Amino acid sequence: MNAKPEAVANPKPHFAGSSDLGGGWSSLTGWLPVAGQGMLAVNAFLLRGREPVLIDTGLAALREPMLDLIDEAVGLAKLRWIWLSHADADHAGNLAAILERAPGATLVTNFLGAGKLDMAGIRPDRLRLVIPGESLRIGAMRLIALRPPYYDAPESMGFFDSNSRTLFAVDSFGALLPRVCARLAEVDPPALSDGLAAWSAIDAPWLADVEPCRLAEALARLRRLDATRLLSGHLPAATGEDEVLHLLDLARRALVPARDSFTARQGAAA
Repeated sequence: MNAKPEAVANPKPHFAGSSDLGGGWSSLTGWLPVAGQGMLAVNAFLLRGREPVLIDTGLAALREPMLDLIDEAVGLAKLRWIWLSHADADHAGNLAAILERAPGATLVTNFLGAGKLDMAGIRPDRLRLVIPGESLRIGAMRLIALRPPYYDAPESMGFFDSNSRTLFAVDSFGALLPRVCARLAEVDPPALSDGLAAWSAIDAPWLADVEPCRLAEALARLRRLDATRLLSGHLPAATGEDEVLHLLDLARRALVPARDSFTARQGAAA
């Protein structure tokens, strides 16, 4: 990475709180130090409204402040929907605890996700299964389930809300950053570019075997959505059309390199 990661005084996950993203959306952000590589955001997202929606559930190590914040914002007992992108510990860490305190919440996942959740002891009657391309209407929202352009777990499922033009891209666009930051605009483009490539080499190593044109096409499809808000599980949110387009363009340049260059980054990350 061009920017050397700052030394971390306390190399443990810490909770940074909530940030208002507009349109009723807010991020619930923890930060995870990655030894020798930098800092990784671990985000959940909350949509306030008549049917509150929680996107992912964060790290178990940050359970108390995470649940307290959700309870303060919407009331855990009033939470109506939980969209679980995939069953990794940094996304499902507080799932069982939240389901217990939100008895009326329906958990949205897909077929493979349901299988993994069944092995974790989650009751099937709490689930609503969707497939890519299917729409889920929640109040004024129309969440269209989609497969993100790259991912680490095969059940990974994001969405595009055609009403608020919000794109949730799961682990895609995650980046190892040299320091904690509250807003994406605080990250220098070279550091963001290097961070995108470094994290994708760790999180989605199969990209080294993908023809560059295929990934470029996947990113181009997202660009055509004209999103005005891009949410990633591992990066501060991009808000506003210009910032979303800038992130998509930067990712295209960082993640569609020559094959040997990307493979070299994998070795450096390891």
